[in-house]
Parts: sequence; C-alpha cells; structure tokens
Amino acid sequence: MTVIFIIFLFKGAGYDYMLEPLDGDDFPLKTLYSAGLALQDLKIGRLRGKIGDKLRQDCSLIYTRQFSEYYARIIWAQILSFALFFPAVAFVAAGILSDDMTMMCVLAGIGLCVLSAYYFFNHTGEKVKERQNECEKEFPNAISKLALIVNSGVILHEAWEMVAYGKDALIYDMMKKSCEAMSNGRSDIDAIHDFGVQTNSDDIKKFTSALIQSIERGGGDLPQFLINQSAELWANRRQVMLQKGEAAASALLIPIALMFFGVMLIVIAAAVQSFSL
Repeated sequence: MTVIFIIFLFKGAGYDYMLEPLDGDDFPLKTLYSAGLALQDLKIGRLRGKIGDKLRQDCSLIYTRQFSEYYARIIWAQILSFALFFPAVAFVAAGILSDDMTMMCVLAGIGLCVLSAYYFFNHTGEKVKERQNECEKEFPNAISKLALIVNSGVILHEAWEMVAYGKDALIYDMMKKSCEAMSNGRSDIDAIHDFGVQTNSDDIKKFTSALIQSIERGGGDLPQFLINQSAELWANRRQVMLQKGEAAASALLIPIALMFFGVMLIVIAAAVQSFSL
C-alpha cells in the first residue's frame, strides 16, 4: 500500500500547479492530493456518475459554476488520496508493532479511510446548507432595506448596491458579488438570477424570479412589489421561528421528565428511609 501510494504521489507531481491556489482548513495536507489526481487518470478513479454530479453541483454553489469542475476534481482527489494514505500508514504501523496490534491497526486504517471519505464528500454540501440558513435568516432584513430605499425614489441598481455595502454579513457579501458582476457588464437580471441560485434557498430564488419578472415588465410595480415581499418574508420568518420554538419545547420534554423522575426517586427514598427509622 505504501509503494502504491508513493508511486501515485510521484506520478501526480505534474499536477502540483493545480494545488497551489488551495488554502484554508477545507484542504488539509494538500500536497498529498497529487496521488488522487494521478489516480483520476485511470478509468477506475474518474469522477463520474451520481457522485460526480453531486460534487459538481455543490461546488458550483460554493465556488461558482466557472470553477465547479476544478474544485470537484480537487475534492475527489482529496478523497482518493486519503483513501490510499490512511491504509498505507496503518499497514506500516501493523508491520512495526507487535502481532497483537496488527488487527487493530488494520481496522483503524480502514475506519479512517471510510470516515475521511464521508467527511470530505459531504463537507461542501454542509457548507451549502449553512450558507442557505444564514442567508434565509438575514434575507427579510435585506429586503426591508431594499423596499425602503426603492420607495424613497432610488433606482433598483443603486438601491441594491446601497443594501449590499451597508452591512457585513454573508448574504450582503453575495449581493456585493452580484454588484461586481453588474459593474463588469453583466445585466442586472442575470446578476440577480445568479445571486438567487448561489444562495440555494427556495424562498430567495422565488423572490429573485418574481423580481426579475417585475423588472421585465418595466418596474412600475416594483415599490409595491418589494413592500409586499417584505411583509410576506417577515410573516414566513415568524412562522419558522414559531415552529422552531415548538420543536425546542418538545425536545425539552425528555430532560424535564428525567429530572421529574429523579426528584420523585429522591422523595420516595427519603420517605422510605423515614419509615424505616
């Protein structure tokens, strides 16, 4: 296993240029990914099927569609590299340590291989969900500001920029990216559409679709549209918070019941002890 890993590591040295831009906690030990990139040259290691579709879709939402293929291949290389690396290290340890530790090392290597593959495969999808939740949490505030500014007489393009640069939060950062796209020549409709897609939120995508339709009709109903949307979003937000409150209350029933049971045991034990005296 060690020889196989080292062979693929040297064989993938020509892909080191693909690893240089990588940074952050999402790509630990990135120098090992050369082995996974080399393994992708073989038919058995190619990124395809449902796994490839999911990785490309998640990467397109986090890293934009332009770089989705690159990051999908990097994450797949990450999975393949650690799938070779952990068993190799485990088998070397099994050969060095005593016979009693051999099976434990082998099982540890296989377990780390499976856990690393599961973690890196789902990590991007988890980031998409976290970003979706953060965007949905702040979205009603952003639309309320947008409605207020548009109703004061400011055109949509300038109002969008004022909201985007008015606060530091994830959804405002994504709005800033759409502003940059508009400044680089992309139409307002396309930039707003991409913004909705990147959030991966059904509510936000529904809003952006309705906003685009309003723009295409000339924007005459835009102020009233934004007011209605703001009211609807806040109503939905209240409903979601009520549902979360009910779920939290239901989750507390078990610990409350356990505490009540514990108190009853103390009272019963004290009563029994008093009778025995």
